[in-house]
Amino acid sequence: MRGKFQLDFSKVFPALPQAPIVEAVLHWQAAASTEWDETALRDKLSKSFPEYEIAPQHNIDSEWLDDSRSPAIAGLRLTKKVGGRPAFTAQFKQNGLIFSRLAPYPGWPEFEREALRFWRAFLDIAKPNEIARLSTRFISQISLHSISEVQDYVNVAESPLTAMGASIDGFFHQDTLNLGDLPYIINLVRTVQPKQQGSSRLSLIVDIDVATTDTMADFSTLPQKLTELRFIKNEVFFILMKDAETKFGGKTS
Repeated sequence: MRGKFQLDFSKVFPALPQAPIVEAVLHWQAAASTEWDETALRDKLSKSFPEYEIAPQHNIDSEWLDDSRSPAIAGLRLTKKVGGRPAFTAQFKQNGLIFSRLAPYPGWPEFEREALRFWRAFLDIAKPNEIARLSTRFISQISLHSISEVQDYVNVAESPLTAMGASIDGFFHQDTLNLGDLPYIINLVRTVQPKQQGSSRLSLIVDIDVATTDTMADFSTLPQKLTELRFIKNEVFFILMKDAETKFGGKTS
């Protein structure tokens, strides 16, 4: 019998020092109520975030953030490098804010703390009246020798065509799930990317996107919403991934 999902904040999830996360994202869809002046915006952001490089944000986002559910609107992109490589990015757009952390993922507290710096700046500059949608997205990438290794990491439904002798060279599975009466929706993608030129490895991609389904006009509820998003994301990850604590060097924390 299928159980009912519950937000149980007493539950402790293992920390995974070797987590395969290649990008973690927090996305506020919140339209600006003020005039959008990118020159003035750049000036304010350069003063508030001097450690970040600022550049125009083109309409085509990174492959991870390509999201057909919302229109692409140009704005500004801020990037902070760690060890010479991009680590943190923030996209300021007229319809919202996207903050992301690239690998290595430092853990939720640091990720959330840095994201909220940008949310406070967006709130001050854009003065949105509401958050239409708040989401967190975690993308994991695991290197494989062959597609048969997928079942070592995640549960995958077998194709009925294997009965006629066909072999699976790749797949794309997408599930959209709701949580009953809770105002959240989960978009889950599991796919295998083909071998890239010069590489003998396949890549298993697990993309977990958890989003609110209700509008948020009271911004004081944001900390609770973030806590709930984090819990749901963790629950999905640890149910989906086989022996995650063993495979990714976890320890209870």
